[in-house]
Order: sequence, then C-alpha cells, then structure tokens
Amino acid sequence: MSSCMSNVTASGVESSATPSGSGIVKRCQSRRFESTEPNFTAVAKLGDAPMASARFQGRSTEAKGTDVPMAKLLASAPAGTEQPLTFTRTGAGTLFYSARLRYAVDQLFQTGSDQGIRVARAYAPYVETGTRPAATSFAAGDLVRVTLTLTLTKERRFVAVTDPLPAGFEPVESWFATSAATLAQAQDRGDAGGGWFDWWQRGGFDHVERHDDRVQLFATRLAEGRHTFTYVVRATTAGTFRTAPAHAEEMYEPEVFGRTATAVIDIRK
Repeated sequence: MSSCMSNVTASGVESSATPSGSGIVKRCQSRRFESTEPNFTAVAKLGDAPMASARFQGRSTEAKGTDVPMAKLLASAPAGTEQPLTFTRTGAGTLFYSARLRYAVDQLFQTGSDQGIRVARAYAPYVETGTRPAATSFAAGDLVRVTLTLTLTKERRFVAVTDPLPAGFEPVESWFATSAATLAQAQDRGDAGGGWFDWWQRGGFDHVERHDDRVQLFATRLAEGRHTFTYVVRATTAGTFRTAPAHAEEMYEPEVFGRTATAVIDIRK
C-alpha cells in the first residue's frame, strides 16, 4: 500500500489549460482552495501505528509518498482485524491525499471477482458459420474462438483488459499469409452494431495488442451494458494448461476492476 500526500492540486488543472492561461488557472485555484499558504506536518496512521509523515511548507507541486510493505501491514494486527487508515494535519493549509493497495493473490486457482466490472471468458471450437458450445478440451491444430464479455452497471472510462493465453495456444496474427489470415482480419470488430454511430454511442475497444502470451484491449469509453470482444487462437501443443484469469480495470481508478476464474485447458494430440 502506498500513501501519497500532496499540498497542491493546481498542476492537474494547469496541464489541461492553454499555455497562455495556465498561470491564471493556477492562481485562481490557489485563491479558491488554498488561500492559506501551506505550513503543516501530515501524518498517515493505520490504527494507532504511524505509516508515513511529511512536512509541507510553502506552495509546491511536489508530492511526497511512502510505500509500506505488505509484511508490515500484516504484522500490524491479527488476521481479520479492521483498522482505520487516517490522515491528519498539524498546522495551517490544506492536505490532499490518496492511498492505494496493490496486491497479488497467492493462489494457483482463483475465483472470479466483480469490483465494478464483470468479466466472463469462454473458449469454443471455431467454425466458419455459426457458433459451437463452449469447451475446455481441443485437439492440437484446432482453431479456437476466445470470447471476452464485459458487463458494466455504469459507464467506464479508460478500460484496460488483459487476457493471458494458455501455454498451448498461439494467437492468429492478421499479417500471417495463411488461410487463417482472414479470421484475424475480423477480430477487431468488437461489438456488433449499426455502424460507427452506434459504436460511438456505446463505446468500444479502440486499441488491441496481440502478444505471444496474452491479448490486451483498451477502450477510451464503455457505456453501461454488455460488451463483447472475440479473437482466434490456434491450439499448438498437447498437454494440460492452467491459464491465469482475464483481468479488466479502469487504468486511472484500478480499484474498479474484475477478473474471471482460473481456467484449465486440455489439448489432445
């Protein structure tokens, strides 16, 4: 977890202003929200234990932060104990702060999670016409359709999706001069709709990256509702493979996220 203390927010406003008006914006921001020049000490506590402290004197765009190791957090209280995270200021001025918890689940098999974005993933044999039921067992050489479905209860901005591939799969690349190339050319269509205006109203994935071990999607805006993206991979290596969950989050508010459960894929010779 990191706690970040800053005594100025005008820099964020200034960056969106034109160069000629940025000084005026900054002065107006200071007069309205920071009429008193900062001169204080800020302390962050978890329960009764201090986690971070910093001194702020004079106007500045500098932010001060502290990283707290997970081991220290776990040692601060017995498991299951709830402790308040508090920020206090001693002195004159306004304290602006933020806190973020970053962690990795220490489990080989994870369950799905919906923290504002519901994510579903399905694998199915690829057919040129129609669809086939979802499956987890394929033969080496099969083309497999991967379908990612995001369900949102409200509009989300700047959404990033990462879908790790099982080790026995390889993505079908649009630049391969093979019979599979035509499949890849249709992968970026995303949501089906009535043309560009429908896509503009609902939003959609406007950037896709294909890697050997994962596929990444990015959307500037996704409207409330259901969004689907489909891509094609080829089963190449026989064996049983565990794949990490597909994960989606708002890039600038990563506490809004969702993930699928761990999947196990079997590829036959």
